[in-house]
Amino acid sequence: MNSNNAVSTLVLLTGATGLIGRVVLADLLERGYRVRATTSGTPPQTGDHGGKLEWRRFDFMTATDYDGLLADCGAVLHLAGEKGRMERMQRANVEATRRLADAAEQAGVKAFCYTSSVAVYGSGQKRIMTEDAPVLTVERDVPSEYWALEYVRTYARTKLAGEAALREAAKAVRYIVLRPTFVVDIPEIVGIRDWSYFKRTLTAHRHAHYIYVRDVSDALVWSMERALSGDGRLGGVELFNLSEDEFTEPTHADFLRKAFAASGDPRFRVVTMPWFGDWLHDFLRFHTLPLRHPFWRMRFPSDRLRAAGYRLRFGMAHAQAVALDQLRNEKAAKVVAPDEGRQRQ
Repeated sequence: MNSNNAVSTLVLLTGATGLIGRVVLADLLERGYRVRATTSGTPPQTGDHGGKLEWRRFDFMTATDYDGLLADCGAVLHLAGEKGRMERMQRANVEATRRLADAAEQAGVKAFCYTSSVAVYGSGQKRIMTEDAPVLTVERDVPSEYWALEYVRTYARTKLAGEAALREAAKAVRYIVLRPTFVVDIPEIVGIRDWSYFKRTLTAHRHAHYIYVRDVSDALVWSMERALSGDGRLGGVELFNLSEDEFTEPTHADFLRKAFAASGDPRFRVVTMPWFGDWLHDFLRFHTLPLRHPFWRMRFPSDRLRAAGYRLRFGMAHAQAVALDQLRNEKAAKVVAPDEGRQRQ
């Protein structure tokens, strides 16, 4: 999309203060878009960026003025949702998504991007989960479909129901649904050192399924621009996995090894438990042994998104390099600080 079109397009960004939203907000402003950003709390003091940024306090649990929220908007990036409190998930993840889509249809919005999750697949009977693979039962909780805690299963089912709400509402808007794997920024990558030793040991062998938050933001904006340019069917819903499962060093153990070499921090040095110990732990935890794969054994290829023309802008190799530089800088600062103290003495 050229800069003139960007300047003329007002984008509604929900969940703008979240892990993904704050990065998307910066990306949109950098690319010249006007943004109406929502948050359920007090809007941050960010200034209006030369008139390009408007904050709206909008709680999807209670707010009703969806038409006013969407007035003059050409596109919607819907990131807001509930992850932790089960009693809020139906309202926040399903009903609010449906109402927002209905309002988008009435407002003449051209593109609507929605962030779902690969959690909608549950624990697959096959390891490779393309966009056409079986998903969870939406109408009721079937614990054997997903080796996860109840609130995670509820989150997955309500995100899937949010996707269905878009299909029901779709008439004249182009909809794009992205199902990202586990979204992380640098603090989440480095933060593995703060896990308990047992958790680090138990899960070190796992494929992390990490996707860098800046790539998620870039993919969202790219998808929006593609729809605004006319790609995709009016009233259609396109569905894409968003992952980097082909990353050559995907396990927690891979990063732990590099992080220990960079920092010398003993928290990054663990003994890796064999995978069957992890299986046994899940069996004892969930009291079931379905003929399904746990999340860490599954793969979520992004072939469909690549076929549409998208390529990751950064990648996990870049994200890990940034994280490792941070660890080296922390180590250097600890070395310098004692030396400065001795000099003052």
